[in-house]
Amino acid sequence: MLQVFKNKQSMKKIFYFAASALMLMACAKTEELGFNENKEANEGIKFEVYSQRANGTKAGNPNDITNENIGNIGFGVFAYYTAGEQYDNNAKPNFMYNQKVTKAGAEWTYEPIKYWPNEYGDAAQSDETDYVTFFAYAPWTKFEPTTGAAVVPEFPDYVDTDAEKKAFTENQQKKNIISVNKNTATGDPVIKYVVDTDPATSVDLLWGVAASNAAANYSTIDKTANPVQAGFPFINLVKPGNPVNDKISFNLKHSLAKVKFTIDYIADNFTPDGESAQINADETRIFVRSFTVSGWATKGALNLNNTTEGEPLWKDFDGSKDLSFNDITFNDGRKDSKEGTDNGAQTNEENQGLNPNIIENWAANKNVGTADKPKVAFGDDKNDGVTLEPQLLFGGDEETNGGYFYVIPRNEKPGQSAGVDVTIVYDVETIDPKLAATLSDGETHGNSVENVISKKHILGEKIDFEAGKQYLVK
Repeated sequence: MLQVFKNKQSMKKIFYFAASALMLMACAKTEELGFNENKEANEGIKFEVYSQRANGTKAGNPNDITNENIGNIGFGVFAYYTAGEQYDNNAKPNFMYNQKVTKAGAEWTYEPIKYWPNEYGDAAQSDETDYVTFFAYAPWTKFEPTTGAAVVPEFPDYVDTDAEKKAFTENQQKKNIISVNKNTATGDPVIKYVVDTDPATSVDLLWGVAASNAAANYSTIDKTANPVQAGFPFINLVKPGNPVNDKISFNLKHSLAKVKFTIDYIADNFTPDGESAQINADETRIFVRSFTVSGWATKGALNLNNTTEGEPLWKDFDGSKDLSFNDITFNDGRKDSKEGTDNGAQTNEENQGLNPNIIENWAANKNVGTADKPKVAFGDDKNDGVTLEPQLLFGGDEETNGGYFYVIPRNEKPGQSAGVDVTIVYDVETIDPKLAATLSDGETHGNSVENVISKKHILGEKIDFEAGKQYLVK
């Protein structure tokens, strides 16, 4: 918990931060990918996925992967056929490329149906062993095969107006799942992902590994030379001895963490009951200038061939080096006289994701004080700013999306990292006609005091965001 005191007209402004982590249940059930020996007996694909919604929220993110929606959303499969050779970085996705699998009734289906290579076993006509390696991810995303670039999908139900459609299209081209290897590329499938802090559009991302019982149930592979390992993809599989019943069981796991930030104030004037009193919003308001958080990666590349059991393999955006985690600052976008000055919050002219209600925003401020728009109090012309009631730092809506969005995890264990720190720059503005200075509208007299507060280890001592976990920071 953080308490920072800043004197402002006999009032101390205090911001409280508390953090709690709730385990997001890992995918406890399995997804079965089955291939049969011939067309007449082929069963296609059968699987199910479990992804628990966030505890304690009124609604989940609309893009959460759940049992209820995975059938319509579908998952994607990349399969590599290597004749007489085992899988390595020279292999290409020549058996399946981003194969979409969806649910029709009780069955999981895909087209075109693929069949096991037959050069294995007593009836084989070759002394070579054919292998097929499988990788999976969700949600299925349409990619252009020759380039690997994501194709803008159909608009979801909550995207209605032309402005919303334009924003959705631009967002899909720049954020969330944006690309994968093209169909001629060799090596592991790697999905490039850019963090989207808008809870309405932030997208979940899962990848597939072998379920814990896969090694015992999958009876046809040479377990000595090529054992199926729980928590890893299916590498170098051969044709099953009983293709109808021997299935490939994927466990879809979350590669991202979920986080929600809320903000409010506590003033040191109290009610008779000892509660913090509401400040007079017609005289004084608090506006966030910037929010900085440490230990974040704004973009990364998820390699579907993870190397640590059950943990996502995140690399830098090029997919080759270790992922970099830096201090990331989100600005309010307000342009005023503080740009470029010493000790002033550096901003640009575009809000970088902060909740519009908690940042400075005079409506048509050039006309304030003119005949058609006389000078008015805060309540008639400005956003509410930070209030006594908690608000979402990054916007969103508690009822429709819960205010959570997805971030790339660091996945370091407690005690291994420096932890997550935050810093907030905010202004306390008070109307005072006796003063010569004006507020950001250029007309209303008063004073604005910039404050800086920080909090170390918001998730606890030396703890970072971890995949498959949910965090509330308030």
